[in-house]
Amino acid sequence: MPAQQPPHPGAHDHEPEQQEDSRRILPWKVFHEVRALRTEVESLRAEREDRQGRLDKLYEVVHSLRADRTTELESAHNETARGYVALRDQIVGRCADVAAAIPDRYGRLETHVRLAAALFRTVLAEHPAAEEDWHGAAARVLGGDARLGTVTDLHHQTAELRADIAELGGVHRWNFELHLGRTPDTHLYDLWPWAEESEPLTLCVAPAYQVVGRTPHVRALVHTAIGG
Repeated sequence: MPAQQPPHPGAHDHEPEQQEDSRRILPWKVFHEVRALRTEVESLRAEREDRQGRLDKLYEVVHSLRADRTTELESAHNETARGYVALRDQIVGRCADVAAAIPDRYGRLETHVRLAAALFRTVLAEHPAAEEDWHGAAARVLGGDARLGTVTDLHHQTAELRADIAELGGVHRWNFELHLGRTPDTHLYDLWPWAEESEPLTLCVAPAYQVVGRTPHVRALVHTAIGG
């Protein structure tokens, strides 16, 4: 049986020292990695806050632009609403001139309001009216012999008003809605000159000028039943 060789001197002499060195190096390596990771996280957080700040500023700009646009549109609708009131008064005045030829007072007043309502229903319908449509609407109220007279200027003004409103965008409507049978709320309606506030509503003569979702810029002009 061969004799055992003695261990080679120095073969394992450094192993404990190497293990001790590894134990010393590992915590420092972890510490440096943690510190590098923390620095990276702080950098990402700063970058995120910077981007959030820029995004908040963009939101402020967008909100300001929207507010400016809303103010601009509101001002423009106020202007076209004033144009509508002026046109409405002219049409009502023209109807009064036509009805003045009727000798009977009751017939004159009734023709005035019915003619005005017929014209507004025609020229402010969903689709634009032609000039001859004015005369057709009048004939249905006045009969074949009566004449409305020239309406070329009124027709052009109506067309221009509709075009101006269309250019503004948004959802505009001519609101003819009426709570029939109820007494009129003067906060919601303008009363026809000879209408009685205590009587129930019977007719929307001229529509409200309204942008959907908003209170009317111009209230509807309405008539009531004739009191006894």
